[in-house]
Amino acid sequence: MAHLIAAVITAVVTAHCSAAFAADYAPPVTVLSDENIYTVNGDGTSIHDQTRSIHIENDEGVRSYGQVSYRYSNEFQKFDVLDAYTTTRDGARIDVSPNAIFTRQSPVSAYAPTFDDNLVKTIVFPGVEPGATVTMRTRETQVTPLFPGQFSANASFPNDKAIKSASVTINAPSSMKLHADVVDMPGGLVAADVDGEQTWSWSIKDARARPGEAYAPSIDDRSPRLAITTFPSYEALGQAYLARAQTQMAATPDIQALANEVTTGITDRRDQADAIYQWVSRNVRYVAVFLGFGGVVPHTAQDVLKARYGDCKDHTTLLQALLAAKGIKSSTVLVNADSRYWLPSAASPLAVFNHVITYIPEFDVYVDSTAGTARFGILPLNERGKRALLTGDGDEPSRLVTLPLTHADTDKVIVTTEIRLDSAGTARGTSTVENRGEYDWIARSIFAELRAGTEPLFAQVLLTGSGADGTGHYIHGDIRNLKDAFFFWTVFELPDYTPFPGPGAMRVPRGLGGINNISSAFDGLGSNRRRTPFLFKAGYFSEITKVNLPATMKVLSLPKPATVTSAFGTYTSSYALEGRTVTVTRTLDLTSGVPYLQPDECPALKKMVVSIKHDLAAQIVYQ
Repeated sequence: MAHLIAAVITAVVTAHCSAAFAADYAPPVTVLSDENIYTVNGDGTSIHDQTRSIHIENDEGVRSYGQVSYRYSNEFQKFDVLDAYTTTRDGARIDVSPNAIFTRQSPVSAYAPTFDDNLVKTIVFPGVEPGATVTMRTRETQVTPLFPGQFSANASFPNDKAIKSASVTINAPSSMKLHADVVDMPGGLVAADVDGEQTWSWSIKDARARPGEAYAPSIDDRSPRLAITTFPSYEALGQAYLARAQTQMAATPDIQALANEVTTGITDRRDQADAIYQWVSRNVRYVAVFLGFGGVVPHTAQDVLKARYGDCKDHTTLLQALLAAKGIKSSTVLVNADSRYWLPSAASPLAVFNHVITYIPEFDVYVDSTAGTARFGILPLNERGKRALLTGDGDEPSRLVTLPLTHADTDKVIVTTEIRLDSAGTARGTSTVENRGEYDWIARSIFAELRAGTEPLFAQVLLTGSGADGTGHYIHGDIRNLKDAFFFWTVFELPDYTPFPGPGAMRVPRGLGGINNISSAFDGLGSNRRRTPFLFKAGYFSEITKVNLPATMKVLSLPKPATVTSAFGTYTSSYALEGRTVTVTRTLDLTSGVPYLQPDECPALKKMVVSIKHDLAAQIVYQ
């Protein structure tokens, strides 16, 4: 609960402050050097030698680089620390002692020892303080390639810190055909064939630090980066993945029996697929191992069924085996589950892909059973609009696809609120909140994180964030019921909301409505000109509020109705008084054909937002 509330508060603070303090940005460290050399063998195995020197600028840098950890797969890789030391600000060298370099099982592995061999090697540096420099020389040996005979390498150099010098060098057999996509790193082929070896090299010199912004895609998408691989195309990559994963999806007698049991009494094929998806979502624990660290070959569907846990590859394998048992075809989809949207032209397997989901062509539906609380056909927000690799099925070749975006027709929040205002100026009310599509998943996910008894505290945080003092609580149904749309109800009280007796003016009480609402739809946009893209999600929001007024209150004027239109959608509002009841109706219909807006598109959106916020702040004048 604490981390969820902290996330809410942090998002609000960051959204309002990030642009204002950009000029005061002080990066925590400076990268003095980051030199990377790959020595590649003809069979795809390789050695990656890296030497980094990081100058500590402030206390944040001490916290970030006082110890440095590397995660690797014990099955596929060997990792060695060749040298590590601190150079104090006075120039003295302090070597890292052997007992300050330790290897531990990854936290994920502790919960899934059968399925995950991930290890974490940590270097703890002595004498780290502002002005010091930490240096580490490491070697990662890829003893077994992820794909037989194939080599790939990826690197990004986040620009939230100054980089004095960085480079990537590839030494490979001249007979090996390499494909590269490189951004903001000058270089290329140095030698095509010298004693049977080719050499490529790219570098960065004196790159300045750039501050980040809230609600932006990954910093890696706007930093110097490269992807290099032997795969000639994404089609070839998809077929290579499928060749290794497809045999693991065999429908055993146990899987056939389970598929029949789960679909008992269900004749509609889409409903059968939905029931199977729900079973996997509810009954198979997701162990968050990113694609790559645990290899690209999932465990067999039978093993996953027996264990009742697994990573994304394992989830997909079991789900697809169960679907196949009912004669429903499906395909594996490789996607990025973080905030990365860049897709290199070079088909490097792990340049961006780190997650696996499922596509069911019969219903043209993408599903992610690892999401846990997403209904059938609803993808988590971080996957919406992404370019993804749909691996082939049968005669169908692998191909790149674009995953569905949020849309006003399917992704909705509908809030109906009734409030009674007493003669002391206290507002008491209830709200009914209906969530659809993406917003259904968001609401379920948040409530799933709340421990029993902590919802009133969460309600108070949201009320405070909206500028109201008060209390409230939530009532909701079964979060794990993925068959039906998710409703929840709120009860709230706002003491001394408006002063009596009048004359006076008050905004329409918002109370405790939807977690996503008209006001929050533009969180993070900020008031200044953005320097980075803005993550923007579409949707339909309807908020109908009825305020029952005390007999002593006389309404002198209501706000005028508003209509705001732009390329991003339409907002409308109306205000009506009938008897003692004021009815306020507000709707926002947002549309977007892309998952994020470029900085030069944001001023037009801000113009729309200003008009909407003016209307949200409109007041009822009374005496």
